[in-house]
This record gives sequence, C-alpha cells and structure tokens, in this order.
Amino acid sequence: MRTLEAGLAPPAHEPARPAGERTVADAADAPLVHRHVAGVFRFARSLGATRDEAEDLTQEAFVVAWRKGKQRLEDRALAAFLRRAVRLLWLEHRRDARRAEAAISALTLQLWEREIEDDGSLRIEATRDCMRQLQGRAARAIDLAYRDGASRVEIAAALGMLPNGVKTLLARTRAWLEQCIRRNQ
Repeated sequence: MRTLEAGLAPPAHEPARPAGERTVADAADAPLVHRHVAGVFRFARSLGATRDEAEDLTQEAFVVAWRKGKQRLEDRALAAFLRRAVRLLWLEHRRDARRAEAAISALTLQLWEREIEDDGSLRIEATRDCMRQLQGRAARAIDLAYRDGASRVEIAAALGMLPNGVKTLLARTRAWLEQCIRRNQ
C-alpha cells in the first residue's frame, strides 16, 4: 500500500516475489484496484483509522472482495461493498482493541494486588536503584528509549549499532532490570 503516498504510482522497484505468487495488483483487475484504492483508504481514515490501520483495512477489504468474487460488480456497487467491508473490519479491529485494553487493565490490577504491597513507592525506589546500576550502552539505550522516546533506529545511530542489536540490548536490559527490581523489593 506504499503506492497511496506516491499518488498511486507503483514504486520504482518492487522486491522479487517467489515464482507463481500472485497479488491483487498482478491480476487483470489492477485498473479496478487503482480506481478504488484511494477512496477506500480515505473512507478508512474518515472512520478514525491511523494511516497504517487504513492501509491494512484497505488491503483486507480488497482481499475480502476478491475472495467473494466481487470484482465483477459495477464500479458503484464495488465501491459500496469495499466501504462496507472496511467498516466491518474497522469495527472488528476496534472491538478486539477494546478487549485487549480490558484484559491489560484486569491483568495490571491483578499484578498490582499480587506484587505491590504499598502505594508503589518501594517498587519505584527499587527501580531507581537498579537504574543507577546500569552502565554503558545499556544505560544509554534505556534512557534514549524511555526518557527520550527514541526509536530503535535512532538509538542504533546514537550508539553505533544495528537496530536488531538495539532490540536485543533493550530486551536483555529490561530482563535484567526486572530481576534486579524483584531482588531489591
């Protein structure tokens, strides 16, 4: 869906696909897709989807349409079908997100009641003690990620590392911090 940003023009070069793999854009229906993709994307955005969510919803709507053979519909009917598909997919996405938020909230409450015996100040102090023990790249990476909100790519550039190395460093540092905090409480 990168083509949305570039005025619906195809990218200069596409990555090679395995032989025999087809996409909707490869089909004879590519002009049909290009006629509807912008409107479907805009409709998804009007529902409140982020750019990434709208791109995903647009792709999913076309997949649903093609699986159901709806590409044979006239343009107005296909556009209406795609909008309805996006709306239903969006509602499903929001419902799943609300369920996930409710589950996280419930788990947070359970964790708090099970592991936090005071107002949280002992855990905060333990966290501060452990943070003071961090040194070098681990300390810098945690500061950049959590204090400054830097992305892995930005952290990698600042530390002279690859983004995957930063991901590993952050995961190991978080695991170490969790163990340290549990020991110090």
